[in-house]
Formats: sequence, C-alpha cells, structure tokens
Amino acid sequence: MNEIISKLLAEHRNLGKLVGLLDRLPVDMTDPKLDEITLLVDVFAYLTCFPDVRHHPVEDRIVASLLAQNALSADIADEIERQHRVLAGQGTDLMRDLESAAREETTSWHAAVVSARLYAERLRHNMTVEELAVFPVAEQRLGDADWHAIAALSTREPADPLFVSLTEKRFADLRRVIAREADCGCFENPEVGR
Repeated sequence: MNEIISKLLAEHRNLGKLVGLLDRLPVDMTDPKLDEITLLVDVFAYLTCFPDVRHHPVEDRIVASLLAQNALSADIADEIERQHRVLAGQGTDLMRDLESAAREETTSWHAAVVSARLYAERLRHNMTVEELAVFPVAEQRLGDADWHAIAALSTREPADPLFVSLTEKRFADLRRVIAREADCGCFENPEVGR
C-alpha cells in the first residue's frame, strides 16, 4: 500500500476514535460538567487545527491529481471538496457555539451537542466516501511522480498535534481520554497509532 494512503487511513482510524467520543455525548446535556465541556472544546480545537489544515488538503491534492488524469468523476471530486468545506465551516461554528453555550449566551448545550454529533456523522461519511471512492483509485492510477509531488507538499504542513511527542497539554489530555475510552494503552506512546 502507498505510504501516503497508509498514513491517511491511520489518521482516519484516529479520527474515528474522536467520532466515537462525540457519538457518546448525551443529546439531552443541559448542565454539563467541566470535564465534558473541556473534552468538547479540546476535540473541536483539534478537529479545526488538524484535519482542516493538514489532513484534508492532502486528500484534496490526491483528488486533484486524479481529476487531472480523468481517473475520478467530477461528481465525486466535487462531493469531497464540498464535504471538506462543510466540515471546516461547521467545526468553526461549533467552536463559537461551545463558547456561547459555556457563557450561557445564545446557544444551548443541547444545540451544541446535536451539532457536534451531526459533525461526527459528516466526518464519518466523508472518510467512508474517500476510502471507497478515492483511495483505491489513487492506489491504481497515481504514479511515483504524482506521489512525490503530493508528498513534497505534505511535508510542509505541521504534524498531527494529537499524536506527536511534544504536544500541547490539551491534546495530551485528549489522547489520554481516547485511550481510556478505547480501553487500551494504545495512545500512551504518541508515536503509536500514527
């Protein structure tokens, strides 16, 4: 398997663990505890600073390479681009809504949690579409020159802040929550699971 595709799939597994955390949020949350608020904020801080900034652009470059070779339908390419744009916008909106709910302003906790769960479902769907419709085609159709060009652009982007040794405290804490929720020690070593 191509190294870039392999890394993207590993990142999908890691993102899937966050989606699992969001799936377990109680929809009727009206008076959340501080640790629940902190977890939600940390999850969306991560989702708005990693997938939107580093992960999705790599996928977009793969899609662009496939389009240039007429190896992917414009409909699928447009769908992936739209999904990435919607996820980025919704992630930013959720950060704002979480702050509003915490301050008891215009957004209720119920509305913020429903939006978080919708985001989780959209992210899950996006990853499924990519794994079914983009990655297999890329494996077959892209050559070494294409992968080198994609890799050259990818190395300029920051590392995944959740899975690097020197990470912000909030992401180290989030990594521990994921490990606890997954009932494993799989994230105690930040290089594992990458």
